[in-house]
Amino acid sequence: MTAMKEEQVTDARESADHVSVHLTDCGHQDAGAVFGVLEAAFPEAGPPRSETSPGAPGAGPMIWCMTVDTRTRQGGGEQPGGVPLSGTVTADLFGAADPVRQVKEELERAFAAEHRGHVSGEHEMELRLRLGTRTAS
Repeated sequence: MTAMKEEQVTDARESADHVSVHLTDCGHQDAGAVFGVLEAAFPEAGPPRSETSPGAPGAGPMIWCMTVDTRTRQGGGEQPGGVPLSGTVTADLFGAADPVRQVKEELERAFAAEHRGHVSGEHEMELRLRLGTRTAS
């Protein structure tokens, strides 16, 4: 029974360090650019996957998903001029407040990021960002 409790505590701690990242309003290339930034900053990120919107007949809107383990944060380094995108990308981040903040910081290093709202719960939060290519200042 002690081993079972220890496993549950470990799983809870691990899941508290994970952030689920969902990208919409973008194509494969832009999703790849965003996920590339996250993979550089958090090397243990889960493999990206795509899903069509439920109930959409045929080729519906795509949702690009990745899980980031913030315990592996290395920082992607400064991106000179940022990472180019062909348009804007909506990024929804789900997880505990501090891990979500860490993912947000890395995205803000690479992209022009506009805060589009957040919802805080008892143990988790959801944050929406609109990402775009940084303009020269």
